[in-house]
Amino acid sequence: MAGAATLLMSVVAAPTAMAATTWQMPDLVGMNLEDAQSLYTETVGPEGPWLDLINKAPAAAGGINAPVMWEVCEQAPKAGAKIAAKSYTAVAVNRPGKC
Repeated sequence: MAGAATLLMSVVAAPTAMAATTWQMPDLVGMNLEDAQSLYTETVGPEGPWLDLINKAPAAAGGINAPVMWEVCEQAPKAGAKIAAKSYTAVAVNRPGKC
């Protein structure tokens, strides 16, 4: 009986499974930036890599103040690629129809 109690305590005290350490890069190209950021965050959660934003618009277009008004033109890595917490991920955006 002592062996069974020890085994039970070992199982109870075992650490829980950790969250995913890799994710699959979602397909963000063609989405507005707001939706792309939401999908990315849903995919990787708080433990995933930061999504870098690259503004491909001319300087006169201004900064990215309203993400819904920007279109994702390119992404790195490509959709479906495996990414980890230290992976570099980015999207290049421009005004809709300017990709």
